[in-house]
Amino acid sequence: MTEEFFITEEGQADDVPVDSSAPRPAYLLPALLLAVLAAVVVGGYFVYQRATGVSSLSSPARPARIAFMSNRDDNWEVYIMDRDGSNLVNLTNSPSADGIPVHAPGQDRLAFVSDRDGTGLDLFVMNLDGSDVTNVTHTPDSNDIPLAWSPDGEYLVFVSDQTNPPEVLLMQANGDDLINLSERDNARAFSDWSSETDRFILAAESDAGISLFATDLTGSIQQPLTDGSYPAAGARWSPDGQKVAFMAITPDTESIDIYLVDAAGGEPVNLTQSPSNERFPRWSPDGSKIAFLSDRDGNSEIYVMPVPGKGANAGGSAPINLTNNPANDSLQGDFAWSPDGTQILFHSDRDGNVEIYVMNADGSNQVNLTNSPATDFSAIWIK
Repeated sequence: MTEEFFITEEGQADDVPVDSSAPRPAYLLPALLLAVLAAVVVGGYFVYQRATGVSSLSSPARPARIAFMSNRDDNWEVYIMDRDGSNLVNLTNSPSADGIPVHAPGQDRLAFVSDRDGTGLDLFVMNLDGSDVTNVTHTPDSNDIPLAWSPDGEYLVFVSDQTNPPEVLLMQANGDDLINLSERDNARAFSDWSSETDRFILAAESDAGISLFATDLTGSIQQPLTDGSYPAAGARWSPDGQKVAFMAITPDTESIDIYLVDAAGGEPVNLTQSPSNERFPRWSPDGSKIAFLSDRDGNSEIYVMPVPGKGANAGGSAPINLTNNPANDSLQGDFAWSPDGTQILFHSDRDGNVEIYVMNADGSNQVNLTNSPATDFSAIWIK
């Protein structure tokens, strides 16, 4: 699964259109980590996407933990903690800027970014205990940001500004066998890797617009999911690999809605049909629900809705506001279902600064896990 961060043309992380006059939170990403971010535009947004959530290959024997980035030690570091916020450990423990953790499914490895070896951001890999830190990109004066591991943990997808515009690249986890995914139909963003197949979804830019298509490592598969008639991004495979949820601009309303399409292609269905902006679809582990971000109540909130044809109340229930708080929750879309589907991890500024929270899947028992005066975000489940 993956996570998107919206970046404005001025290079500042944001959750509002580029031409909006709305106030901009200052905490979203440190300037160093904003140096390179991918270039797909949806309604004035640049979309950068990073892995989050938990793969179907996660280990059943190990309890779920949470990795995140924080500046609580006066610089950006990667931390790990238990799902209740206890047993906090600084994994990077370096004077450099380190952040954006991405977990290798079912393995004891994390990818992250750091400037420790030069003037730009390189992609590093380390063990979950912070040992065996290895630079796998070695690209001086450029910036590389991890997006996703393959389901088997053998490959890493990342975005790099070695070229202009930035390109989406794929390589073996040790840095070998680099593949330029942006050479496939002018792909500009990576969306998601199917846990059931060797396919992944890219967003491509063409004269027709921005469209989504599924492909594989060899490029032999090129399955269109949208036709480019309206900008689309942020695609998510369903847990069984049969459906794809994504966000796109609805032509009639010019708002962003959540859509659903068969993985084999076909006519997308608008699930939200709202005049507000609905973004970042997130499948529940059992595939019966989709959580998403909405501003329909005037601020950023996390909602959940049943998937048509799935679950006891499928297709008959309106979306439910889970966070229901006047603060802004998970502005960049970094929220995720727990591996067992009982909780949702998110971040919020409701206590005056950005903290990491967890709540039950029905929105109850919202708990501040970090409870620190620092900025804590970019959290992911580790299983």
